[in-house]
Amino acid sequence: RNQCRACRLNKCFMSAMNKDAVQHERGPRKPKLHSHHSESSKLDPNHLHSPDLHPPSGISSVKIPPTLLYPPSGLKSPPLPSHHHPSMFLAAHQPPPHPGLLQILMTAEKCQVAQEYSIWNAKLSESPDRLLSQSTSPPAAMPLALSPSWEVLQETTARLLFMAVRWVRCLAPFQTLSKRDQLLLLQESWKELFLLHLAQWSIPWDLSLLINCEKARERLPVDDVRVNNEIKLIQEILARFRQLSPDGSECGCMKAVILFTPETPGLVDAQPVEMLQDQAQCILGDYVRGRYSRQPTRFGRLLLMLPSLRAVRQSTIERLFFKETIGDIPIQRLLGDMYTMEKAYG
Repeated sequence: RNQCRACRLNKCFMSAMNKDAVQHERGPRKPKLHSHHSESSKLDPNHLHSPDLHPPSGISSVKIPPTLLYPPSGLKSPPLPSHHHPSMFLAAHQPPPHPGLLQILMTAEKCQVAQEYSIWNAKLSESPDRLLSQSTSPPAAMPLALSPSWEVLQETTARLLFMAVRWVRCLAPFQTLSKRDQLLLLQESWKELFLLHLAQWSIPWDLSLLINCEKARERLPVDDVRVNNEIKLIQEILARFRQLSPDGSECGCMKAVILFTPETPGLVDAQPVEMLQDQAQCILGDYVRGRYSRQPTRFGRLLLMLPSLRAVRQSTIERLFFKETIGDIPIQRLLGDMYTMEKAYG
């Protein structure tokens, strides 16, 4: 009776089983069906009782997808050419299947690529007579033929500051914070964000002589030891950045680590800020280890740049790069209006 297909089909109907599972069965016959339940207790608990109801192969190995703000470790992308523009990695980077903080940071980077291109094209298309050596340094001292002049640098720094504010504006996690915390974090980190944008923009050039020229010295206190050390520190930051040439993913993570500073005085809720900073740092580490596996010290070298950015005072940055554009007005007082403007037009 156990071998009768009609009897077996009738049992399936009585048990409310799917008749197709029996009709299309191709597994081996089991003559002792009555002892099946007693034997099934010895099987692996991950398997079902009936061979007709086994899940498709591979389902047991499916892993839970990464959370929204933490993409998988070891994220890799195709290698970049040795000479690349900061936007070239945007097309080369292959994002993970689920949106994470890294993609959010890259979206913020893309948000300013068009504006960055306009700065590059506008300055590089100008006549060489204006670009070449309008500073007091002789042309032979400039390593590259098209180094920007002091005037071009002053025009560009204001745009770079707006780009930094726009980058912050494009960050979706930043918008979830209270308005007070948003403004406090921006006021606390604008200097570091500006220096990172300046370092990104100036990778093709060596600005070390330009920021130490006579026109630059006229805007700073005379024979101030601390200012002199800060000038040297800015030169070292730009040189280190040119040497490492961080790609857009690395720059985005570094900016996020700087922006989300839970130690910022006056924060209403520091816990989500600390969480976002930790995640940005972890994502940076995972990305660097996967993307630059042959550079084991790269992650540490990138992080070691951040204290140098914080060591430069805001007043020195304002005098050196914004004296001609905003005068003596502290930039912290302008950030609220700039951020609101970016919200209105962004």
